[in-house]
Amino acid sequence: MSGGIKLSEDEMVSYLKKTSLPTILVEGKDDLSVYNRYLESKISSEDVDVLPCQGRITLLKVFERREEFKYSKVVFVADQDMWFFVGIPKEYNAKIIFTNGYSLENDLYIESQFNQLLDEKEITDFYNLIKELSIWFAFEVERYIKTRLSQCDFTVYQICPNNVLDSNFKQKINFVEPSEETVNIIYKDYTRALRGKTLFQALLKFLATQKHSNIKRETLLELGARFKNTRIESLVSSIIEKFREYE
Repeated sequence: MSGGIKLSEDEMVSYLKKTSLPTILVEGKDDLSVYNRYLESKISSEDVDVLPCQGRITLLKVFERREEFKYSKVVFVADQDMWFFVGIPKEYNAKIIFTNGYSLENDLYIESQFNQLLDEKEITDFYNLIKELSIWFAFEVERYIKTRLSQCDFTVYQICPNNVLDSNFKQKINFVEPSEETVNIIYKDYTRALRGKTLFQALLKFLATQKHSNIKRETLLELGARFKNTRIESLVSSIIEKFREYE
């Protein structure tokens, strides 16, 4: 598998017109590393190319131009993002493979394995932090539902510097208390529904101690890919089925 080169939309389309390799288009470099580490031997015995698109917007633009490379074997894989809550648009559903959870990171998050890295008190504190983050994210979800706009690119240290939702941060984002129903939807299914980057940041906040100082986000992603993982296995199966449509 390849994919280290960053290509623009036009360059991607031009490449796909010419390639004879089965190709998986993914959103970004994190997705690429997962496929390179885990999926190569599971997708096909032949070479498979995995190309990052520098984000979902570019991936969807390339998808809209798929008639230009209709004779190439191309599978599109994308994160649900906020579509997790409002539904995938019908023009993409069944044509693009979407993650089971909010993002690929969510699909890689194996609660039973990662909880073993925490002691009993840390687990309690971790779930308390997840509840606070769920309140913030419920606000962003409800804002998205109303306006189709959200602003999620904040770190856990900005949102909950002391493990509770920060009052200055709430003022900065014009926070309004979300419904308890939305909060519960996210909290009860947090491994799938809470923003993936935020979820891993929350775990790393507790692992950033002397005993776990060598554990990084990339290490956790790799562990999530290597452990038995039904979500990733389902994703792989969907990719294989898409390639079979070209046979």
